[in-house]
Amino acid sequence: MAATDVVSDANVALKWFHHEGEEDVEAARELLERHRDRRILLHVLDLTFHEVGNALLRGRAQATASQTTVVVGALRAICPAISPDDDDLALATELAAAHQLTLYDAAYAAVAQRLEAPLVTFDRELLAAGLGTRPGELFG
Repeated sequence: MAATDVVSDANVALKWFHHEGEEDVEAARELLERHRDRRILLHVLDLTFHEVGNALLRGRAQATASQTTVVVGALRAICPAISPDDDDLALATELAAAHQLTLYDAAYAAVAQRLEAPLVTFDRELLAAGLGTRPGELFG
């Protein structure tokens, strides 16, 4: 049985490495476990490494540069990164305008649509637009 493709945005991926003060960590980490067991194939966008790194350095985690380097390296080893192509960016622009999203958030949705894969996210705007699903809801 082939693994199901799943696109993860940065706010889900961050929870794989940082749990202090975070909600829904178990659901996010269940995705990672399913990826390790090859039941799903997690994908992130190339911009995810920058978003996760920034959240660690500037967010509640207050991680050091060396800690952030380790986490970003681990994330790169765990998930194949996708660089949005021209068609993805065109769709992302349309989605961003239609739903008042940031272009980088819309890029996750565009790539997920191209792959015909669910987008897992905790982003309120993506969820409200119906462009993503919470990790805990993906598998019931």
